[in-house]
Amino acid sequence: MLARGCLPALGWQPGSLLLERDPSIVFRAMSIHMNPRDYAAIFPFSNCVRAAGTDEFGDSLIAALAGLVEIEHCVLVNVKPRDAHISALASRRARGVATRLTEAYVGGCYRDDPLVREFAPAETIRPPMPAVRSLMMDRESNAEYFERFFIEPGIADKLSIIAPGVGHTAFLSVYRSTAMGRFSERDKACIAAFADFLAALASTHSRLRATPSVPREVSIKWHTALSERERSVAKLLGQGETAKTVGAILALSPASVVTYKQRALAKLGIGTQRELVALTALLG
Repeated sequence: MLARGCLPALGWQPGSLLLERDPSIVFRAMSIHMNPRDYAAIFPFSNCVRAAGTDEFGDSLIAALAGLVEIEHCVLVNVKPRDAHISALASRRARGVATRLTEAYVGGCYRDDPLVREFAPAETIRPPMPAVRSLMMDRESNAEYFERFFIEPGIADKLSIIAPGVGHTAFLSVYRSTAMGRFSERDKACIAAFADFLAALASTHSRLRATPSVPREVSIKWHTALSERERSVAKLLGQGETAKTVGAILALSPASVVTYKQRALAKLGIGTQRELVALTALLG
């Protein structure tokens, strides 16, 4: 199985500068060396690319990673100089536990994480490429942190990919339960072999997640609920044209323009000119 043999057997070396622009390049590079049965291990990652930027990313990622190593939780956290945010989260059997712990983590406990202390500070010289770190903690000096995030929830081990970003550091971490035991050296090698690709996926997801987008239901209403005249009026007004100018362009009276605008706003579920301007900007 490819997942257990990992990428070095295929001649793949981490560090490709093209991954950030095109994560799918890893599939093309692998395919040169793969036989048909290997695709069963690699193919699930295509779902991660499709899910990037959506709420389904975490679940698709943990499903794909299952082909590499056995894990219980998968979490992507972006740490900035002043705060931290959850970008993705998934769990095989205990999502409630994973959610509760990660919310506490980004709520302030992340500052006690040795990895954050090592990699996230602004004055730290960050590695140019993603780094992989296993759980290494002085349990005595971090007793409270270790008890809360490992002993109490039954977490045996943690493996993190640390990827520097613009204005933040991404920590993509996978966890094993006490029932699973700790990661083996072979498990760590498999994750390390995929580190560059996984970091590119995490970066792509976070970037898309942060990009403003039109809610799906609003987009559907724009294209289906509005009449052609209502849509034309709303678009021109959203682009900054006055009712008088819109009337001249569409051969309507200013009063009719106002009527069409009110109908459009009601159907779209928005109430202000500012919202209309933002919507038309996003719709292009």
